[in-house]
Amino acid sequence: MNWPALLRAVGLLALVASSTGASPPERTDSGQFTIYCADAALRRQVASFAAQTRGEVLALLGESDTWKRPIVVTLLLDSPIARSRSPVMLSVVESPVGLKYEITAHLGTEPTDINLQKHIIRAVLLEYMYRRGTLTESTYAEPPWWLVEGAVEVMRRRESGVEPSFFRTLIETNKLPPITSFLEQKPDELGPTALAVDRSLAMCLVQLLVEQPGGRDRLASLVRAWPESRGDSLAALGREYPALAGGAPALQKWWTLNLARFAAGDRVLALGSAETTRRVAAVLELELTQKDGTQQRFPVADFPLYLKLPGARAALASRQIALVDLSIRANVLLRPVLVEYQECLGLLARGKTRGLAKRLEKAAALHELVIKRTSDIADYLNWFEATQMTTRSKAFDSYLRTADEIAEQEKIHTDPISRYLDALEREL
Repeated sequence: MNWPALLRAVGLLALVASSTGASPPERTDSGQFTIYCADAALRRQVASFAAQTRGEVLALLGESDTWKRPIVVTLLLDSPIARSRSPVMLSVVESPVGLKYEITAHLGTEPTDINLQKHIIRAVLLEYMYRRGTLTESTYAEPPWWLVEGAVEVMRRRESGVEPSFFRTLIETNKLPPITSFLEQKPDELGPTALAVDRSLAMCLVQLLVEQPGGRDRLASLVRAWPESRGDSLAALGREYPALAGGAPALQKWWTLNLARFAAGDRVLALGSAETTRRVAAVLELELTQKDGTQQRFPVADFPLYLKLPGARAALASRQIALVDLSIRANVLLRPVLVEYQECLGLLARGKTRGLAKRLEKAAALHELVIKRTSDIADYLNWFEATQMTTRSKAFDSYLRTADEIAEQEKIHTDPISRYLDALEREL
């Protein structure tokens, strides 16, 4: 769906309806959505756009296409609205068949002001939050603002991509806000510029969360439990993402280092799988001081031997940060492995060892599997190019020349009969 084109169409239809007089609203049903609008074409466009937006929200949460309560969207083309009121309202309404979510949008002559996509995302998240719980018309918790705004920006940036220069400026000028202040923002109180900055930061936070091991499932769990969290995003993140449970300072470091990935997106050359593996191996080894004062190296997997040594937990925390830093340039196929190691190190740094031996074994096995598959793919591509392709990349030209030279040298014979046959072959 081309959203800017849809907005222009909405604006045009609003002007036509206001000048000719709109007919009573008619409806279009599309799954969870019921769209009321006087214009049939506009209803179908909005129904399609709402379904697409809903699908992207559920994909972000790793959820299937199910729902419990309907969402009603009413588009008022020629209805006047007071300046003090918002052009779009989302509310929970009691109906004869039960509760429903209603979005009422006064389009007017500036349809871009309503940001219908944002309110569809809000409604979908609200329905998901209270799908298994109780909901009243007067009291309900709004979804986390950073998730709503982050989802909006994720969808907008899917085609255009992230702008690294923006994040680079934040990092270089040290303008990144404290994570606690950021999570407690009230977007409705921000101006357009500040909101644009916070929306981009929210997008990065959402993307970083879903990249964690089981990230989408954990985000879905956070949304379901949000009504009981009393708006405490920091506690909710720590509860659902164990690697981020070190409090505000640990979350701030993780957020800052990961934002550097976006800042360096247009100028960092990724490491190969072999170099990434070498650097990971170096990070996953600790050098600690024994009780007798001697230094000893320990693989991370040998945590029963070193976890009680002085400085062990601090070293683990520093290794976790080093892995985040390495992931900026790591081979993209190995980033899930690095994320798994990051979470294991975070748990070890807090003394939580239950089940970690198996998790570290699985991470190491996955690492080896990725390296083997990468090597197999490279071997196959090399074989295919060398033997099957009609168009060459010239990557193997030097090898082919060497092979030809060797073959030519093998044809040079020194015995009299061979010299006679070679001369005869040249003449014929």
